[in-house]
Amino acid sequence: MSDPRLQRLTSAENTAIGLATGAIDVSTTQWVLYCKNASQQGLPLTMNPRILYRGYTMSLTNMCVLSGLQFPLTAIATGIFTGGKQRKLSDSEEIGSAFIGGVLSGFICAPMELVMIQQQRYGTSLFSTPGKIIGDAGIGALFGRGLMMSCGREGVFTAGMLGLGPTLRRQAEEAGYSKPQAAMAGALGGGVIVASLSHPMDTIKTCQQGDVTQKTYRGVVHAGVEIKFRAPHAIDATCFRSCNPTHWLICTQVHAAQTLLKESGPKAFFRGWAWRTGRMVFQCFLFDACKNHLSPVFFPHHFRD
Repeated sequence: MSDPRLQRLTSAENTAIGLATGAIDVSTTQWVLYCKNASQQGLPLTMNPRILYRGYTMSLTNMCVLSGLQFPLTAIATGIFTGGKQRKLSDSEEIGSAFIGGVLSGFICAPMELVMIQQQRYGTSLFSTPGKIIGDAGIGALFGRGLMMSCGREGVFTAGMLGLGPTLRRQAEEAGYSKPQAAMAGALGGGVIVASLSHPMDTIKTCQQGDVTQKTYRGVVHAGVEIKFRAPHAIDATCFRSCNPTHWLICTQVHAAQTLLKESGPKAFFRGWAWRTGRMVFQCFLFDACKNHLSPVFFPHHFRD
């Protein structure tokens, strides 16, 4: 159960904590993100910092916006669970509210990560990349490519960073471990579990967003036909003939997943797992620490009692 005084923070104050957390995160781990994305797409790794930090500005914007949204959205979901009353949350309530906040933030995350991944892959500028994406694949790709996987991944990610990690830390403290040991347990446990659960979604999303022209991870009519012939029981090709956006989104995710399976089997979904897990262990520690230690520093009037 979290410190109930954190519930006193306003949406603007939660946003400020999220922005600070996001800036710290990206500035220290952008190089890991590049290595993870390159591994997932089968691209060569490099030690050149100019390449490792490609897309840094968009990545920084993305993480600051995401963290700036996830903290207040999680707080709003917390208010729904508590009915607006200030009380300690149960472990399941804390994890559930974080999951809801994460899913909602995925709608903002998808287009920004698409731009960043295209920058990392082709070395284009921040301002030219969106136009290139629209020119190559249409405006729908800018906002819809990898959207479902983005929402699912962010839900699991936030449930771990703002829910499971803090829960494991508190349980370790209650079991008699010191605060540093408990913090490490929360970061390791939360980071590894959440990274493993969400990594297949992240891999599908990254591969889709690295291939906006759908040369490998195709969609719409071609994907439907290919799925129909290669895996006739997986999904019906008629869903691609429908104008229903939900059908289109589902079918493109299925095709990307089946393409990965054909390439390398189930292990393809865990390309870059070590890079991402290492980063998420650090993030699990960072998010919990920032929430608990930056809040009293930035807004001490909420913590005087």
